[in-house]
Amino acid sequence: MTEVHLREFHSLFELRGRAIAVARGDHLFRQGDTDGSVYFVRSGLLKAYYLRPDGREHIKSFLPEGSVIGSLVAATREGACPFSLVAAEDGTLLSLRYEMLRGAARGDMTLAAALIDFLMAYGMRKERREHELLTLSPEQRYALFRETMPHLVDRVSLADQAAYIGVTPQALSRIRRREKAAA
Repeated sequence: MTEVHLREFHSLFELRGRAIAVARGDHLFRQGDTDGSVYFVRSGLLKAYYLRPDGREHIKSFLPEGSVIGSLVAATREGACPFSLVAAEDGTLLSLRYEMLRGAARGDMTLAAALIDFLMAYGMRKERREHELLTLSPEQRYALFRETMPHLVDRVSLADQAAYIGVTPQALSRIRRREKAAA
C-alpha cells in the first residue's frame, strides 16, 4: 500500500470510525456471528483464530497496531464470520461499517485505490500463510514467525505461538530445545 493510500484509508477510520476500548480477552466477534464491521487497531494486539471441533484454537493471524481486519464473508453478507477475533492485549480500536467504507470508496478514487491496495495486500498475506501451513515444517514455520514478526515474539504467549504455527505447546517446547542444543 502506498503511503498516500495508507493515509487516506486510515483518515476515513479516524473521521468516521467509532472508537472502542478493549480489554484482554474481549471478543469483537466469534466464529458463527455476523459482524459487518472492519476494525483498525490503534493500540494493543488482536488475535484472529479458528475454533476446531475439538475446541482447540488455530490462530490465523496476530494484528498489532496499524492493522485492519474484518470478516469479508460477514461484511458482504455472504455468511457468518468463519473465525473469531479477540483482544490479546488491552487496546483501542476504530470500528467502521463495511458498507460505509465501500460507499466512501465508490465516491473517491484515492480511497478506492487505497481499498484495492489493502485487499491486494490482504490476499497476498493469506496466500503466504496458506503456503506456510501447507509446505513448511513446524520448525520452519516457527523460524519464519520469529524472523518476520520479531516485534510479537515477547508479546505473544508460547501457547499462542504454538497455535499459530500449528503445533501443540509440547511440540513447540521440543522445537525450542532442539534449537538451543544446535546453537
